Amino acid sequence: MQHDELWRLDATAQAALVRAGSVHPRELVAAALDRIARLNPQINAVIASLADRAAAAAEAPAGDDALFAGVPMLIKDASLHVEGTPYSLGVGALRDAGYRSTRTTELARRFERAGFIFLGKTNVPEMSSGITTEPTAFGPARNPWALDRSTSGSSGGSAAAVAAGMTSIAHGADATGSLRYPAAACGVVTLKPTRGLVPSSTPTGEADDLDVWSEFVLTRSVRDIAGVLDAVGDTRGDASYAATLMEPQPALRIGVVTRDVLAGIPVDGECADAVVRTGTLLAALGHVVEETHPSALEGSAIRIGRAIVMLGPGMRAEQLAWIEERIGRPLRSGDVADEYLVARDAPVSTPSEVAEAHRLIRSEIDPLLAWWRDGWDILVTPTLRQPAWPLGRSGGALDAGVFPVPFSITGQPAMSLPLFTSREGLPIGIQIIGAPGRDGLLLRLAAQLEQAARWRDRWPAIATSS
Repeated sequence: MQHDELWRLDATAQAALVRAGSVHPRELVAAALDRIARLNPQINAVIASLADRAAAAAEAPAGDDALFAGVPMLIKDASLHVEGTPYSLGVGALRDAGYRSTRTTELARRFERAGFIFLGKTNVPEMSSGITTEPTAFGPARNPWALDRSTSGSSGGSAAAVAAGMTSIAHGADATGSLRYPAAACGVVTLKPTRGLVPSSTPTGEADDLDVWSEFVLTRSVRDIAGVLDAVGDTRGDASYAATLMEPQPALRIGVVTRDVLAGIPVDGECADAVVRTGTLLAALGHVVEETHPSALEGSAIRIGRAIVMLGPGMRAEQLAWIEERIGRPLRSGDVADEYLVARDAPVSTPSEVAEAHRLIRSEIDPLLAWWRDGWDILVTPTLRQPAWPLGRSGGALDAGVFPVPFSITGQPAMSLPLFTSREGLPIGIQIIGAPGRDGLLLRLAAQLEQAARWRDRWPAIATSS
């Protein structure tokens, strides 16, 4: 295959070429760096280069068990630490202080043992907090499908890079939707795995008191998701998620919901229609589809949100203290958004209030999971409440909606799939949610939908014209 066509391949295909000796890792690295150089000035997905490190890694032999030997990868500039590399968290003060990670987190080690080569760090919102990737210090990441639209967030730079074909795969992280939101906005695939299946770290290493933080990848193919889960996940026994994609898929009981029963936020008609079309497609594939949802889902985002508001000041204060320790001085106006400084100085909840907030959040879990215990296999929802919105808006719940939030609390596996496009040509993502531990079932269903929808043949114009 020609050097300038390698970007069209998913990570699985690129790794196969390396194993066959048809392509050397240095060729994959060079091709990806070339695309980043040409496309990134317009998209602003990559904010730090690791090109020298990547060149050295491309010459180092990978182990025999490295499933993705030689495949280039971008990593989100939050959560994943690689010792000695820049780490800014979307914060100009960390960048200007020249802060570099002092450790390598477990998931980063596993990615490299799997053979991935890190090319650079991707853009995130300030503090890696928010549902649009528009940090003041680095400028906005731009959606490859329309450069005036948001990539969503907080893994927006990673999603944009994969959508544009800079790399076939990129790392991201998700607390309440930060993998799924940008996957939907940019038209790529992601999985938030079952809680505990993949090792994860919070952006500043503080305790994840809510137990919602999840790291994984964004890519263009379901088989890449399955292969990476095999490579870096804590799988059981000899089970292979990639192998399960080849197994027959029996008929499933699937519920679909088009309305926002979680918080009552209006849903764009095209996003609601996409769920209906997904249900029709699933029925044609032999599944039993009904318009239904867990009754506990009704109002859940409002209840969860109230509890998170109680916890927010304390969590934010810990994050800001972490940054101040690394830059060696107190944060001042201009270092971070003033709203964060206000949050730092705000009263924090008392221990009893924190305990009550945790109790309220935990109380949501069992009633939600009861729907899956009652015999339902999959729930289908929109991922975003609307296609990608214009840059410059707040990027809050009124832009993105709240469909991913409860399933971070429950720890269930949830995917966003780029099944459809809007009349404007913007991606519309569909969220599918399975019971805890049923990641393989979710992947098999996603593979069925991928075969039917053929989204891998869909590219934004900026990808194919450059």
